Amino acid sequence: MKRLLLLRHAHAEEAQGRADIDRPLSARGRTQALAAAQSIALAELACEAVLSSTALRARETALIVAAQLDLGDDLQFEPTLYLGNVEALLGPPRRCPDSVSTLLIVGHNPGLSELAQSFNGNAARIELQTAGLCAITLAARMRWRELSPRQVTGVTLLR
Repeated sequence: MKRLLLLRHAHAEEAQGRADIDRPLSARGRTQALAAAQSIALAELACEAVLSSTALRARETALIVAAQLDLGDDLQFEPTLYLGNVEALLGPPRRCPDSVSTLLIVGHNPGLSELAQSFNGNAARIELQTAGLCAITLAARMRWRELSPRQVTGVTLLR
């Protein structure tokens, strides 16, 4: 079985003269990122790789989660995950090695919530809040390059 975890970045500071991409996490955001890592651990979702947006708030969220889950070597930053639409967000995981069973993506709204909803079909609307986490269960023999809503066997909102 393969799993895709979608984590919206944790709470960030206001722009205050910074470019949007350079907004760091707030103190609340750092706490949220730790809580997201704890949610992943408690759900026993052993991630083998992390893909993160290049925006500072997403990078910081990913680094906190990766450190808590001991994933430091398996963290990659992907520019297409910064404010990408659903199709753009599918590109990086489709390049993931098939040896990875559980992949975590750290990104942004509205794209990340739209991606989660595309996997959830007509079921209840998914709107990821800051540090919101969604687990998508995929067909057992799926290859990452085949990632699509057709491959989904379950969607769970974890936080």
